[in-house]
Amino acid sequence: MGVKEEVYEQILEILKDAKFPINTMSELIAALPEGLDTTCMIGDVEVTAREAEGLITEKDFPLKDAKHVAGLMVERAGL
Repeated sequence: MGVKEEVYEQILEILKDAKFPINTMSELIAALPEGLDTTCMIGDVEVTAREAEGLITEKDFPLKDAKHVAGLMVERAGL
């Protein structure tokens, strides 16, 4: 599995219990298990939601499901 697929799967796992649709950034942060301190591993590098927060913008809402979030994050991170 490549880095892109690995990160995508991690995001799906992180958001597995989230209730969708998510309509605001505040709702998205609240859906993360550890809020902005939730982490994802990219290779040997740990990235927090706080560091990746700018990858999702207000125009992306509503977020319909975890796959939608994962796709946006992976694409915008340039993975």
